Amino acid sequence: MSSIVGAGGSVHRRVFLYLLAALLVSGIALAGTASCGGVSGGEVGGGGRPQGGTLTVLAASSLIDAFGMLANQFEEQNPGVKVKQSFESSSTLLAQIQHGAPADVFASAAEEEMNTAVKDGLVKGEPEVFVKNREIVMVPKDNPANIRRFRDVAKPDVKLVLAEKDVPAADYALEILSKARGEYGADFEKDVLSNVVSRESDVRASVNRVVVGDADATFGYASDYTPDIRDKVRVVQIPPDLNIVATYPIVALEDAKDPELAKKWVELVTSKEGQRVLETWNFEPAA
Repeated sequence: MSSIVGAGGSVHRRVFLYLLAALLVSGIALAGTASCGGVSGGEVGGGGRPQGGTLTVLAASSLIDAFGMLANQFEEQNPGVKVKQSFESSSTLLAQIQHGAPADVFASAAEEEMNTAVKDGLVKGEPEVFVKNREIVMVPKDNPANIRRFRDVAKPDVKLVLAEKDVPAADYALEILSKARGEYGADFEKDVLSNVVSRESDVRASVNRVVVGDADATFGYASDYTPDIRDKVRVVQIPPDLNIVATYPIVALEDAKDPELAKKWVELVTSKEGQRVLETWNFEPAA
């Protein structure tokens, strides 16, 4: 009897070892399959395109808040994708692109820089105006220079800060001042410009000088009047007949490393969803 039991135990043991070996082989095969389509090669989505990658966006500094929100949405909609953004003046960004800075998308605060990019053959496709903006004057909350209306920026001893020359925000300010001469007199533009005490790298830098109390006034965009500074500054409106409409074009770049992601970003920005986000930051619809 004991020999029969021993034989049966031996058979059972051999069956067990066989099944264990089969399971181990299956596990190795599954692991190999996973590694072929996993992190090392990028997960494949429903359309057969590997998920993941980095999208690099160069955008005007006035877009920092809106594009920050859109980047979060884009990453949620495209698992594994990382949106990398650089915000500078449009003129600075154009120079970077001209010198070969790696990027997928360019969003400018003016059409002049975009037209140059097109002329230089740096873009892929036709740029599209996706949003509009208007200029405002911002002063500190305590308003030490007592600037109550637009023409007050010409008063003596006002410490005015502007963005650097060729930055769209500064160019728009000069255009406004030129238009204002007809209403406030030939000396108005000269008097305002004589009050300039500093030129900053971009519009957000000039706004920050007012926020921290280093200047009495600056020209910025309506989109720069963000919730985080509203308890530190106040807005002086520019008369509508003197103001300008800033148009913002966007385009995928010719040397984009991931043209498909670039196209999807432009589609998001110009979509109804993207327009809603931009509107929350005081931008105006492109249409």
